[in-house]
Amino acid sequence: LYNPAIRNKPVIVCGDVEARHGIVLAKNYPAKMFGIQTGETIWEARQKCPDLIAVPADFRKYLRLSRLARAIYSEYTDQVESFGIDECWLDVTGTVGLFGDGKTIADTIRERLKKELGITASVGVSFNKIFAKLGSDLKKPDATTVIGKANFKEVVWPLPVGELLYVGRATRKKLENRAILTIGDLARRDVKELRRLLGVWGEILWSFANGLDDAPVRRIGEESVVKSVGNSTTTVRDLQNLEDVKMIIYVLAESVAARLRDHGLKCTTVAISVRDKDLVSFERQAKLPSPTFTSGEIAEKAIALFKQNYHWHKAIRS
Repeated sequence: LYNPAIRNKPVIVCGDVEARHGIVLAKNYPAKMFGIQTGETIWEARQKCPDLIAVPADFRKYLRLSRLARAIYSEYTDQVESFGIDECWLDVTGTVGLFGDGKTIADTIRERLKKELGITASVGVSFNKIFAKLGSDLKKPDATTVIGKANFKEVVWPLPVGELLYVGRATRKKLENRAILTIGDLARRDVKELRRLLGVWGEILWSFANGLDDAPVRRIGEESVVKSVGNSTTTVRDLQNLEDVKMIIYVLAESVAARLRDHGLKCTTVAISVRDKDLVSFERQAKLPSPTFTSGEIAEKAIALFKQNYHWHKAIRS
């Protein structure tokens, strides 16, 4: 939008290479054609496409366009729930008499985004949030996909199980190891077996696959309860010893503790996530003896977790 000259060339949005944030944050469709994936390093992406154009992230622009888009959505319903910075769910049940059915509203919003903001959008229209999200991913970059109660089995069930919202890489592997390869396989599997495999989450995913999601779309201004507070950093140089790590942990713990106090909360569990210079990572967590919002107690538990679980086979990146 801000540089039309590169619109049809392979482009990635990435972090600052000099500041060690050198990974692909987003890619356009020409870049995707080269097999470039979000999360891989810039040098890996350039091996696939030597003429790749890299542009820095600009969070203020994302926020501005996100707010402008939401202002358009709010003209059609007061039920607008954000899902990340660039996606929202809209429940238009109460306004179809004013603006037309779901597909009509979706097409109208897409055209307004193009004319008023200069950006394209893909929209999924369905009878629940899970299938609406799924539909928005099926046709891009500028399309409306309708998934109804009458046709969802034909549209949704043949898709790979990893396409279902909240089925991450680890869950997908567990399901595929049980020959659950498609969303239809998941929907047809005995829910008791899924519960044994994934716990209560197995039953939730089974209900999603069968179109039984009934979660409401929150109204504008409603906020979800804060369940966790965290902070992370990719360091300017590799961390080589425990003193390096302690310094970073204390800085992060102070930020987390301040945000806990701002929310009037205390925490009962501390978790750490460590990534080495080869981008291999692990996570560990432990309970605290009593709830706290002080940085010292949080940092001490984080340091203890680190010392128990990291043996300095490689330097640390983040």
